[in-house]
Amino acid sequence: MMNISVIGAGYVGLITGIGFAKLNHQVSIVDLNDDLIKNLNENRPPFYEPELVDYLNDSNIRNNLFFSTSYQKSINENTDIVFVCVQTPTDPDTGKTKTDYISSVLTELKKIESFNFIICIKSTIKATLVEKISNEIDLDYKKIIFNPEFLREGSAFYDFFNPDRIVIGGSDQKGLNQCTELYESFDCEKIITDSNSSQMIKYLSNTYLAMRLSFVNETYRLVSEFNGNPEEVLNAIGKDKRIGNDYFRPSPGWGGSCFPKDVKEVISSFQMDYQLPIISEILRSNELHMEWFVDYILKIINEQSLENIVLIGAPFKENTDDLRESPSLKIYKLIEEKFKNVWILDFDIPLSKSFKAIKSLSELKDNTLYVEMFPDSSQNRNNIVNTIDKLINSKIFRIWEVS
Repeated sequence: MMNISVIGAGYVGLITGIGFAKLNHQVSIVDLNDDLIKNLNENRPPFYEPELVDYLNDSNIRNNLFFSTSYQKSINENTDIVFVCVQTPTDPDTGKTKTDYISSVLTELKKIESFNFIICIKSTIKATLVEKISNEIDLDYKKIIFNPEFLREGSAFYDFFNPDRIVIGGSDQKGLNQCTELYESFDCEKIITDSNSSQMIKYLSNTYLAMRLSFVNETYRLVSEFNGNPEEVLNAIGKDKRIGNDYFRPSPGWGGSCFPKDVKEVISSFQMDYQLPIISEILRSNELHMEWFVDYILKIINEQSLENIVLIGAPFKENTDDLRESPSLKIYKLIEEKFKNVWILDFDIPLSKSFKAIKSLSELKDNTLYVEMFPDSSQNRNNIVNTIDKLINSKIFRIWEVS
């Protein structure tokens, strides 16, 4: 068993730390946010993720898990690996990754590098940026290991314990060996590569998935225009083993904390030097699809003489409370420009005052088009659907079921 420190108690850091603690490693999670650490020490997580509360209340896991705001209390001569899991947000002006957080962490780790731990980067960031920061603070970049994460919100613990592959990048053999040993019990392929390749695997995996979702949505629009059956067409295309049916469902649009950010980073970093005609249009394709989706549902309410539109679900997908780049919020604003009687229905997630929200079944309206923004098998969603079925002149629209 190893002694592990995780810097950053956000989504990646918390899932990673708890996951390794469940595997009986000793784990310290460090975050400078006092309130966040206080809440975690009281078993109150900062976001929703299935199984997260249960794991925080599991005494066996908590015996291996320590939360702190102090690097000095969490990292010492017994520490084997320090995972860096801080956010790497996109600069809204340039589209490039902001390095403030990761630079701050590496600066702190430089002060205690005599403890001889392995620094392992899980944050999504180009290796060249980490090299630049390391050179600026006189940290030995060659000893840094990269281990990108592939966690999906809503199924993060399943993904942690059942990865498709584990990618480890770097040039320091001691660090590569130690990181590989940590994952020895995981039943999947371990891909050992160089630093740059390891991070490009993460960026381009997400870029491909975003492209795939955009292809599905463009296919839906194209087939619909020619009076075909989009559901049958996509199902038949997916039967080809080279293509498959995973990530092959039409949607109102895609969003979240990873896909938009990573696609923007690839475009902003490489488009000036290389022609990337496919990648450069992925974001625009998603925007066009959401605009088309708005016109499509407005057409439905006009044809059926409905008076209201209610979007069901505020986050960007099921089983999460993450509103970042949520299609629901973007589509709401696009509808509002053309049609004022629009609401978002979500019982669990508070919204800003710029959105009209429905928070209970008693607020559901007759003469309304209810638009499911993503599939959801929860009891909440079942109750909503059952209530809508009893309303007068109301309809549920699901783009993934329309033929």
